Amino acid sequence: MRKQAKKQLCESMEYLIHTAETIGDLLGRLSREQATDILAQMQELVIHAGETIETTGNDCVEIIEKLENACEIIYQLSGSLDEFKARIHLMKELKELFDAVHNEIRRNIPEKLEILFLPYQVSMWDSLESVWQAAKDRDDMDCYVVPIPFYDVLPDNSLGNIHYEGDRYPDYVPVTSYLKYSIEARRPDVIFFHNPYDEYNRVTRIPEQYYSKNLKKSTDMLVYVPYFVSEEDGPAEYQCYTSGVLFADRVIVQPGSIYKKYCRVYTNVVRHNGLEHTLIPAEQKFLPLGSPKFDKVLNMKYELEDLPEAWQKVIRKPDGSRKKILLYNLSISPMLENREQTLKKLDNVFQFFRERREELVLLWRPHPLLTKTIESMVPWLLDAYMQRVRQFQEEGWGIYDETPDPNLAMVLSDGYYGDMSSLVTTYRETGKPILLQDAYILD
Repeated sequence: MRKQAKKQLCESMEYLIHTAETIGDLLGRLSREQATDILAQMQELVIHAGETIETTGNDCVEIIEKLENACEIIYQLSGSLDEFKARIHLMKELKELFDAVHNEIRRNIPEKLEILFLPYQVSMWDSLESVWQAAKDRDDMDCYVVPIPFYDVLPDNSLGNIHYEGDRYPDYVPVTSYLKYSIEARRPDVIFFHNPYDEYNRVTRIPEQYYSKNLKKSTDMLVYVPYFVSEEDGPAEYQCYTSGVLFADRVIVQPGSIYKKYCRVYTNVVRHNGLEHTLIPAEQKFLPLGSPKFDKVLNMKYELEDLPEAWQKVIRKPDGSRKKILLYNLSISPMLENREQTLKKLDNVFQFFRERREELVLLWRPHPLLTKTIESMVPWLLDAYMQRVRQFQEEGWGIYDETPDPNLAMVLSDGYYGDMSSLVTTYRETGKPILLQDAYILD
């Protein structure tokens, strides 16, 4: 039984116990109509309690029998309103039954927490997956994965097309449609989410009802897990006090210097804005438990035969052996900083690997939001960038990775080349070599 439902059930029984204790004498002084109305309300509460208990699927035969006996006593009371001794005796029996039911509910009906996972882009699901895996098989938890839609944000900050990626999750993840899960009605005990920006995201934006400030109204425990991982110097300062960080009850972060930075920056923001009595203290909010993204990349396995046929064709040499694969990553910030120079660098990288196609494979995986970011923030570069994407795909000597899960590219590749990003931090866990690119070196 849901923890919240059990709490409400216990509160109903406490109300019935109190009523049975206090109204024995009162019933004799009320009009028959008033007394009958009170008894009818008690009977409705008892019936509702029985129906709630029956839906739990637990073996609650004795509790149900006691509630049925309580209904019978209430019926007898309605015929004994004028008999003081009989009425007091029946009320005593009724209270004893309610006491027994209350104790059995508390002791014998196990509580279940309802845990809601709210990913939006499937490429970021790895920031929640290992948490979901740890919770989904527990007997005391019911878990729901509810991917939510998101909009493109246009250059004028208006909303463009809406996207939904619920059909792109792995087969082993049971997905519940956001249209069939009402957060306000169900009030899950815990909500995990990974989009911390609410209305301030300039590239994609989720619907307002999923903003962290609104989620907080419908749960007792809102948990933010960053969709990215950070180097030792930690995330950008603004990422330590986004809306998601401020409204979350708990924030799962990497340990050490990263944890300390979150605490320091957040605490300074809270003090500067006089929010000490409004927001949770840093030492209570931030939990240095690491990132689920590391769990994903370290536990993932693959077989060459399981890869897409087009990938296998590029990877295999004529003799059946495997070429070396380099994961090439373009990130958002360097593109916005270097702009046209990044396009020159792309041409340079493509030429290098094109000439070595017999031994090397370039597995190009741009940031999933790179194209949308270019369109939104540097739209004059979009045509030139997309021309290079099309050329790379058409030439067919490399792999253009648009799959939702970045972990396959990290596990499949023999080394990393490209921009500094959170992907580098995760890739380092594999122990494979990493080389960061400089857009201004074209040799």
